[in-house]
Amino acid sequence: MSIVQSIRPIPVLLEKDVTLAATSGTAVGIAVPAGVTVLAAGFQNYTTVPNITTYTLDVTDGTTVFANDLNFDNTAANTNKGGVVPGFIAAADTIDVVTTIDGAPGVISGRVWAVVIDCGAGTRGAADVDRDQLA
Repeated sequence: MSIVQSIRPIPVLLEKDVTLAATSGTAVGIAVPAGVTVLAAGFQNYTTVPNITTYTLDVTDGTTVFANDLNFDNTAANTNKGGVVPGFIAAADTIDVVTTIDGAPGVISGRVWAVVIDCGAGTRGAADVDRDQLA
C-alpha cells in the first residue's frame, strides 16, 4: 500500500516581515517548531539599501547559517537573495537575520523567508479502504 502525496510532509514557505536596525545586530525572525529541516532561506528588502562600505546579512538559527554573507550593499528595493545550506532544527527556535554593517544605511525593512519541511510529525500511516479488501 502506498502513501498518497497529500499525507506526506511537504515543503512550505514560512516568512516574516522584519525591520533591520541601522547598525549591525540581530532581528528576530521566523519561529519554527522542533523537528524542522530548513531547505533554503533568504531575505527580500522592501526598501533600497544605499551604497555604504558594507551591508551583508546571514539568515541563521544560531547554529546553522542557511544563507551566508548575502551582500545587500547598494541594492534596489525588492531584491530577493537566498542560500541553500540545509539544516535540521532539533528544538523550537527562530530563524533570524544577522547584519554586518559599516556605514549609515538607515533602517531597512523586508521579509525573512525559509523553505522548511516538518520532520517532527512523521507521516501518517495509510488506512485500509473498502477497495483494498477482497470480497
